[in-house]
Amino acid sequence: MLVTKLDLCALLESLVIFFQVCGVMALCVNRLMPRSAWCYRGKIGFIVALFGLGIAGALCGRHDSEFALFAGGTMTVLLIGMTIGNGTIDAADPGVTYAAPEAA
Repeated sequence: MLVTKLDLCALLESLVIFFQVCGVMALCVNRLMPRSAWCYRGKIGFIVALFGLGIAGALCGRHDSEFALFAGGTMTVLLIGMTIGNGTIDAADPGVTYAAPEAA
């Protein structure tokens, strides 16, 4: 019989790597397809990845693992990547242009 010993610290470190990859993929989907239905799915995946990175990183920190630092650094880079930019993608109707109100 094959007995496998699963190390909790190794499992948490694997979760950090998994959420890092998912976060980068979600960021790419969100930023590269802004006018498609995948943009919303990318945002949801991005938020889930950030929460996962936060929880897995905090639990890695409890086990004195250096992956807690990697999780924090990745969260910082992902948040910068999501907030940087010059356009508003979440407008109610992107085809509508807003004119300045006329002075009476």
